[in-house]
Amino acid sequence: MFSKELYQKYLHTKTLGCELIFQPQTNSTNEDAWEYIQNGISHGSLFLTDTQTDGKGRRDNKWFSTPEKSLTFSFILHSKLELEKMGLLPLLTGISIVRGIESATAIQTGLKWPNDIMLNEKKMGGILIESKQIQNGLGVVVGVGLNINENAQNIPYTLRNNAISLAMFSRQTHSREQILSAILNEFEILYNNQMDSIIPLWTDYCIHQDREVSFHSEQGKQQGIFQGISSQGHAEIQINGETQTFPSGVVIL
Repeated sequence: MFSKELYQKYLHTKTLGCELIFQPQTNSTNEDAWEYIQNGISHGSLFLTDTQTDGKGRRDNKWFSTPEKSLTFSFILHSKLELEKMGLLPLLTGISIVRGIESATAIQTGLKWPNDIMLNEKKMGGILIESKQIQNGLGVVVGVGLNINENAQNIPYTLRNNAISLAMFSRQTHSREQILSAILNEFEILYNNQMDSIIPLWTDYCIHQDREVSFHSEQGKQQGIFQGISSQGHAEIQINGETQTFPSGVVIL
């Protein structure tokens, strides 16, 4: 069972994650957050579950979590970001996760554009960010799913070649409470003070910078060199000698 006391011991934020709504089981923490946001719940409120039964990833993919082994959470932002900077939120979230994991476990993870957390060239987590206009502006829900203490048998058979957990990598269990608080600590600092540093920070953690990748977009599948990200968080890929910018898509290594 997740320990609120241990989590609060490591949490050093001013607002983010200070209000914690924990449910032993829920369909989706993102859905829970949207239910509460309509009722005016405060900026930074955190929704956490030990068992998520209907988690969703990008492009309507399902997100599988393991009871009491995964970290599955969402938090609310009453965003004052300009619209052109909204594309930086997935990148900021990814940086926070990589830094938080390193702070709590000394394990170095990496990032794959736009929303994947990678370890040993395999996916160990993902990010789903949703936004809607609400009464007092723009409401944003940041959803995160991370594989922490799963073993190989906990990973769906069809995903085992491409998925990993911290425990599978390190051969030891890790404190979900400490990892979660470390991620939130990092996020609040970046969000409040370092938005202008997101692009170079993300590039430092990207595992496919200047590498040849396959890229799936609305224009189909293409091969190219991943050159980085634009000021709006869009992928910049050199295809046949010409740099093209993509606001969305899937990078395949």
